[in-house]
Amino acid sequence: MKKFLAWCFLISTLCSTATADSLRLVTSGNLAPFTGEELKGRGMIVELVNRIMPEAGLEHEVVFQPTWNALLSDTEEGHYQATFPWYFNEDRARRFLYTDPLMSNYIVPFVLTTGKVRTTELEGLAGHRFCRPKGYFMHDLTDLLQQPGTTLEQPDTLADCFKLLRAGTVDVIPVDIFSARKAIDTVFENPNAVRRLSFVFSRQKMHILVPKQAENAQELVDRINLALAKLELRGVLQSIRDIHANRFLRQYQ
Repeated sequence: MKKFLAWCFLISTLCSTATADSLRLVTSGNLAPFTGEELKGRGMIVELVNRIMPEAGLEHEVVFQPTWNALLSDTEEGHYQATFPWYFNEDRARRFLYTDPLMSNYIVPFVLTTGKVRTTELEGLAGHRFCRPKGYFMHDLTDLLQQPGTTLEQPDTLADCFKLLRAGTVDVIPVDIFSARKAIDTVFENPNAVRRLSFVFSRQKMHILVPKQAENAQELVDRINLALAKLELRGVLQSIRDIHANRFLRQYQ
């Protein structure tokens, strides 16, 4: 009985946090198939957010900024109530609350087809030259970078990483398949010049972030999570993910 009353109290509290004002959530583009004003539904993650918020009983608008640079700081300063989609890192975790994941993204290693990297396991990548752009998460590289001979290049963009791969300056680019396909198509005349290795490098999750110091921050995250869980159980969110992923990958077949 006590558990039931506690649950009822939680639902009542969450519902009381709703206001007549729309939540403003900020993102940026050039991240197909996840976000992009030119994409159908403005991208997979935007469509997920647009489905979750009404389920949570929250009015909202999604604002696009030209670049990703100031989204976190603008949100902390109160210009927006939340920002998405972001991977976990320790600095963000100190400043923001994370919702449950909107999706999981598998990071896989890409190498030159004619290159020297032939391993079938993560440990076999030790001693190679990696590339990941500035501003990307780094925690899944920590152990490998402690191994002798393992190095890391950090250019400005993912396309720059693939240019370094083409030039033979780096050996391995661990990145999600969606971002890789677009960058490979940009850099290589023949996309078959690059291949992905047969194992998963890491699994990363995309979240909505809410500033910790914001009023009712935890209540907002709880409310979003409750709606997200309900939609997951009904298969609604996976259907949206599948439609966008298939649409994106078809153009590279």
